Amino acid sequence: MQQYSCELIISENEKLKLSDLEKSCLNIFDYLKLHHGINFLKIEVIKENIIDTIFSFLDSNIEYLENTLEFQESIDTKLKFTFLSNTKAEQNSIVENFEKIKAPLQIFSQSLYNKFMEKKLHELSLVDPITGSYTRTYLNNYVTNLLSLSNREQKKVAFVKIGIDQFRAVIDEYDYEIGDKVLKLLANTLKNSVRESDIVIKISDDEFLVILLNVITEANALMIAKKLVDNFSKEAIVVDENTKQILMKTISGGISIFPDNATSIDEIIKKSDIALYEAKNKGRGEIFLYNDEDTNKIDLF
Repeated sequence: MQQYSCELIISENEKLKLSDLEKSCLNIFDYLKLHHGINFLKIEVIKENIIDTIFSFLDSNIEYLENTLEFQESIDTKLKFTFLSNTKAEQNSIVENFEKIKAPLQIFSQSLYNKFMEKKLHELSLVDPITGSYTRTYLNNYVTNLLSLSNREQKKVAFVKIGIDQFRAVIDEYDYEIGDKVLKLLANTLKNSVRESDIVIKISDDEFLVILLNVITEANALMIAKKLVDNFSKEAIVVDENTKQILMKTISGGISIFPDNATSIDEIIKKSDIALYEAKNKGRGEIFLYNDEDTNKIDLF
C-alpha cells in the first residue's frame, strides 16, 4: 500500500510539472479531496509578509475551522496550505491524517512554487519595468486574439503609434534618468487619457502603441489621438529639483485602422509606423491618419 502511495504521489507530481499554475492548484485540490476528504482549500505564497493567494475554494456562508501547513521554498518565501472544515469531525479527520497529508504536499509544493515563479517571470516579460506599460511580448501573444474577436463582431480597432518628438535631444542635453521620467509621464498620460479597455504598449525605446478597441469611425480615432497629443503637451517634467527647471515635450501620432487599412497584426502596425513617419514630417505635435492615396510611398522595413 505504501509503495502504491509513493507511485501515486510521483505520478501526480509529474502531472503538476506539465500543467500551468491554475491547473496545478486544481490538481492538488482534487488529490486532497479524493484521498483525504478535504473539501475546502486555500493556497498562498508568502514573501516578506506579502501574501499572494494563488488558489481559494471556499464558501462565504460557512464558518470554518482551520489547519495549516507551511513549506519553506526559498530564503524569504513560504508556500502555505490552509485546510478548512465546516464540522469538528472533518477537522479531527484532518488532524489524524496530518502526516499523510503533509508527505505528498512536501513534494507537490516545490513543483507548485516553480509554476508560480514561471508565471511571475512571464508576467514580468509582459510589462515594461520603467513605465509599467505592456511590452511587445504582450502584443505578440495577445493582440491577435483581440483582432479576431473584433473581426467576428465587425468592429473597428484603431492603432495609434505615438512617438516623442526630438527624444534623442533630451538624452543628449540631460541624461537617461530624465529620459525615463519623460517615458513614465507619457505612459501615465496615455493610460489616463483612454478607456480601461484600451491598451497601451511600449513598442520601442521612445515609442508607444495605443490600441483603441471598438472605434466607431475614423473621426473618433482622430479625436482620441488629438486628446493624447494635447494632454501630454500640458505636462511638465522637473529636470532640476533645486532650480525647479522644467521640460515640456510634444508627441506625434500615426493612426491605422483595422480592418480598413490591413487585416494582419504585422501589416496594421507597419501602416501605423508609416503614418507616424508622415506625422513627424509635418512637424511637432502632429497627427496623421493612414490612407493609401495621401501616404508617401515609403517602406520602413
